[in-house]
Amino acid sequence: MTDVKLSVPERALLFILMSRNGELSNPQIEKEYAPGLRLTGKDRLKLVDAKLIESRKGERGAYFFSLADGGWAWCREELKNREVPRAAGAAGQALYALFGGLDQYLERTGRSLAQVFGGQPEATGPQPEATGQAEVAVAVTPADEIEKSIRRAYRSLAKPNGDWVGLADLRDELGGLGRAEVDGVLRLMTRLPGVRIEEETNQKALEPRDRAAAVVIGNRDQHVLAIEDL
Repeated sequence: MTDVKLSVPERALLFILMSRNGELSNPQIEKEYAPGLRLTGKDRLKLVDAKLIESRKGERGAYFFSLADGGWAWCREELKNREVPRAAGAAGQALYALFGGLDQYLERTGRSLAQVFGGQPEATGPQPEATGQAEVAVAVTPADEIEKSIRRAYRSLAKPNGDWVGLADLRDELGGLGRAEVDGVLRLMTRLPGVRIEEETNQKALEPRDRAAAVVIGNRDQHVLAIEDL
């Protein structure tokens, strides 16, 4: 766990990014979560340098933030330690009490935060014993193979690469891959460099197939994918 000391607002930002499991800009953070909470200047560089968040500059110079691997690790350790920061107030005390219950759940089930919030696929457990009836074997496609299929499908659709592609068209290219498996890998890919999955800004342009093909990230439907060659 990083030794960097975090303020209460910085801690709050990390937990917001954890629960959202996707990118957020300062305007989105203020509008949807915490009015007055912004990440700028030295505070932004501090979290980036500590490898707690990833930051990119988007349209109109706005910064977009997402939780880095180090940020996921910090959140997990914070659940274990549960030392309520000073000036956290009654809401902070209640939040850390909730963390205690979440930590016990993770320990009891062996799950990770990435499985609860991050869309990481569940581990495949032991199969039930044969009952004497005919059984159907279900093949589970490895996540790395699904990612390769997604990237191939994207390259066949994007003109040029880096352009936005609708998830409805992408799913058509993927054929028989399971919906849940594809969604899990798409959520993981949002944490990779050069990969962006966002909601369609022009909601009126969405057709029923676009809405049906959306992947839910951070409790919001996301409709389009872009992958940049780095």
